[in-house]
Amino acid sequence: MYIVGVMENLNKNDLERFKELLTEKYKSSLEELRYRERAAMENQRETGAELSSYANHPAEAASDYANLTMNLNLAERDSKYIKQLGDALRRIEKGTFGICTVCKEPIPILRLEAVPTTTKCLDCKNEIKRQEQEDAKRGGTEN
Repeated sequence: MYIVGVMENLNKNDLERFKELLTEKYKSSLEELRYRERAAMENQRETGAELSSYANHPAEAASDYANLTMNLNLAERDSKYIKQLGDALRRIEKGTFGICTVCKEPIPILRLEAVPTTTKCLDCKNEIKRQEQEDAKRGGTEN
């Protein structure tokens, strides 16, 4: 089900290609997330086993903690990306994929190919970024 007039810049073949691309990225990102979660759990198990047999050297403990933190941060990043991929797939199904959420204009196909999870055209993205930078210079937003 596609909304009439919304998918003007993307034809059926384009949509199918993006759907396949997003689905593949979704699957591979999910595998990567599972790997990171297993690595973090394994690291915790190993650290726990080492602690039970002897006192861990502070440098080793710091290294273990750094590895765990890195894996958890990467897992969080992967989780966010997986959500963005799922959202993009839902937009394809709803017929709103490739439409800027700000100006409601079609997002150029070259931008979608570069960032298939995007929800904004480059002009709107740049304007939002510019506004955020101005807000940061002023010390945040006024309430």
